[in-house]
Amino acid sequence: MNSKGCVAAALALTASLWLTGCQQEPEDKLEDAKQEMSDAVDSVGDAAESTGEAIEQKAQEAQ
Repeated sequence: MNSKGCVAAALALTASLWLTGCQQEPEDKLEDAKQEMSDAVDSVGDAAESTGEAIEQKAQEAQ
C-alpha cells in the first residue's frame, strides 16, 4: 500500500469510528480515540517506511 493509501485508510477508519461514537459513553469514546490515534500513527509510520524504500529503489535504478 502506498503512502496515500495508508493515510486514506487511517482517515476512513477514524471517520467511521467518529460516526459510531455518537452512541457511546464518553469513556469509551476516549479509549477509541486513543486507539485510533495509535493506529493512525502506525499507518503514517508504515507509509513513511514504504516511501523510503521506494526512494531507495528509485535511487538504485538510477545508478
